[in-house]
Amino acid sequence: MYNTLWSMLLLKPYSIDLKDCNGTQYDIQEAACCENKLHPGSNLFCCGKEPYNPGTATCCKVQHGKILTASITQGLSEKVSKCCDLKAYNPVNEICCQSTIISKPGPMAECCGKDVFDKDKQLCCGPADNKTILVRNSHHHECCGHSQYDTETQCCCSNEEKLEIQPKNSPCCVRNFTPVSAWTTVSKCPIYDMENKLCCGPNNDKKILTRKSRDHIFKLQPKCTEPNTHLCGSSCYNPKQNCCCESNHKPHSLDNSGQRKATATVYNPHTQVCCDGRVSQWKPWIDQCCGEMPYGSAQRGVLCCNKTLYKNRDDGEECSEMGIPYNPAKGTICCSQFHGSPGQHCCGTEIYWPRTEICCNGHRHLKSENIHCCGVKAYNIKDPQMKCCAGTLYNLTSLDKHGGDAQCCGSILQKPQDICCSSEDKEVLYSAKTGFKCCGHLYYNTTLWSCCAGGLRRIHEPGQDQRKMINGSRLLSVNNLNKIDLCKEMHIGTVESVSLQSIVFRSVLKVHGMEAKVKALPFPYILERDDRCSSPKLIAGKTYYFNKVNVFIDFNHDSVLQSLHLIISKCSSQVTTS
Repeated sequence: MYNTLWSMLLLKPYSIDLKDCNGTQYDIQEAACCENKLHPGSNLFCCGKEPYNPGTATCCKVQHGKILTASITQGLSEKVSKCCDLKAYNPVNEICCQSTIISKPGPMAECCGKDVFDKDKQLCCGPADNKTILVRNSHHHECCGHSQYDTETQCCCSNEEKLEIQPKNSPCCVRNFTPVSAWTTVSKCPIYDMENKLCCGPNNDKKILTRKSRDHIFKLQPKCTEPNTHLCGSSCYNPKQNCCCESNHKPHSLDNSGQRKATATVYNPHTQVCCDGRVSQWKPWIDQCCGEMPYGSAQRGVLCCNKTLYKNRDDGEECSEMGIPYNPAKGTICCSQFHGSPGQHCCGTEIYWPRTEICCNGHRHLKSENIHCCGVKAYNIKDPQMKCCAGTLYNLTSLDKHGGDAQCCGSILQKPQDICCSSEDKEVLYSAKTGFKCCGHLYYNTTLWSCCAGGLRRIHEPGQDQRKMINGSRLLSVNNLNKIDLCKEMHIGTVESVSLQSIVFRSVLKVHGMEAKVKALPFPYILERDDRCSSPKLIAGKTYYFNKVNVFIDFNHDSVLQSLHLIISKCSSQVTTS
């Protein structure tokens, strides 16, 4: 199999993503080059010298001086992980304390030195080098050295470099109380801490900001004092006489004091023209801008491509899709590659023949019945042994998989011992564990969290009905339906609104793939549901697939039309794509 993959890499010279690896041309969609060594495979990236798939693993890096060390943690996707030195962990259920990964004792867990404590039930007390974990007596108890005190009736008093807990009315508590004089007020700002805060803004609109450093100060913006004038950069102008030319696309540069330079300019619209922040002399034939350059549509020999004005061009030239000028009567330009044959279609950097070939992300393949694209490859959608997972094609025969059982999780083919958690924008694969469930794309410990409509909540949160919170929820993929379920009656519709008991859809189509029939249903279409929490989070305005039981999304296609075409092509014996 390795030799087959290797030959595939070397036989595609027309890919739009070719790179060089130690003298060998390769496609970045089909291989990765890690420190001059080529590794074939889809969705691969480099972690130091080794390749890895971010969908199933995490790369952690640590810098020690000039030496960078990298390590791969398999079985945990980078989409949901964090690094604890060179080891990855799941921050939903775990925490990193001084380079050690520890299971969270509660949702509000924090580090206490090398240990972990539940902030809701415990306190971490003592100096930084000698911490002690205490059972918290109440929510208004705080630390005082290695002990805790009741902030409502006591204080933590510093007495001869020693901390003591005393009643609030004791002389020590009164003597150590921070007086109001340590704080200050400026103009219309309320009392604030000058060491850590800044009072910013005009007198009639003051705001307190967190001071980033002692070097940060408040600087008043220039103002225009003359009536009916406006500010343009650092200049004032009368809008009845002049205009302000300013670019919203340019990054603001800094002057010597670290302040933003004014990039706006005042100009006279009767004698000048403003194009993307640049002022030029106006001429009668100028009627539009090309980036910063003014020009007129009546001019000969000029062409605007991708905000760049090209001069001395031949009549009949156009802009290519890549923003390069060319004459379509003389040839075809594919990406930046020019071909002498005019009027052709492009596939990557090469031309192709749509009647006999199919183009898949810049790769040409011979066209035949029921052939569709899966990433850069082409396959027969009616072949039960081929499975397309978000642009990655799998041959189930070589992987000892049965067509009806194979499940996708993003671009990964799911193993029986794994579970796929999915939300609107992510599909993440996890190793299945007892006591864990999906909440959207997160995999959570049911002793720490509960889930409702794709959102995690702390266990025993005030006002929470635990009977409604025991089930996980995830958004199912229509791509994982077997042919029997995919090809029978299904609905496609756009969410209008969501309530506790039902979902209202609009623009609903009833699709029967086996019969190649599509029927529009009247508005509104109401889908009843028994348990809102066990349903995935649905967003108003988005389109979903659904039957009487579940709601699905198509992670493989960008439009409903593409999905419908695939369903009918795959299910109906009447449809062919020869």
